[in-house]
Amino acid sequence: MLNVLGMSNDSQRRAEFVAYFNKVFNGDRQRFITESGISKGRATQYFDESEPFGERAALGIEKRLELEPGTIFRSFRSTNGGNGNKNNKLGIPVVGTAQLGDDGYFYDLSYPVGHGDGYLNWPTKDGNAYAVRCKGESMKPRIRHGEFAVLEPNHPYVAGDEVLVKDVDGRVMIKQLAYIRDGMVHLDSVNESFQRISIEEEKVFAIHYVAGIAKAALWREAT
Repeated sequence: MLNVLGMSNDSQRRAEFVAYFNKVFNGDRQRFITESGISKGRATQYFDESEPFGERAALGIEKRLELEPGTIFRSFRSTNGGNGNKNNKLGIPVVGTAQLGDDGYFYDLSYPVGHGDGYLNWPTKDGNAYAVRCKGESMKPRIRHGEFAVLEPNHPYVAGDEVLVKDVDGRVMIKQLAYIRDGMVHLDSVNESFQRISIEEEKVFAIHYVAGIAKAALWREAT
């Protein structure tokens, strides 16, 4: 279950695992067990929210499936990447585009950590910070078409905050978090012409705090 104050490391790893499992194994646990060589009991624990999901277990899954670190657990790409963006003189990487309407998609460029579709000159203490280019009008005038949202995944969020929400199908939106209740995540737009959106909590892959909005002048091309 998502915590309104942010996801724990265990929850984040479990969400990443479940998203990969559903995409690659199509929900077939026996196939996963066969290909990974992981016991049925251990595999069951990975899906149990009451069980811990440590970094060692996550690394073990990728090793057994002969995957590069960070393939399943994308959070490792940043947390294992040294000093992160705090000491990255290039700036915060822009990693894709977020649709501000109700039916857009986020395009993940899948660049290595610290790289992407250019950079933003933006101070942050979050070593995992990144930015997305915004399209659409549903958050206008707070966020205008063509501006950049700066995301800090390690920052806690509460109801009323602007957040980036990514679901298990890859859809990403930048909205205002209304509340999380009874297994549903409710999201509002600043622009009242757009209706409230409600997403099943189990279908939410991640919620990241919007630290600020950057003008296009702060963007620079990757060299």
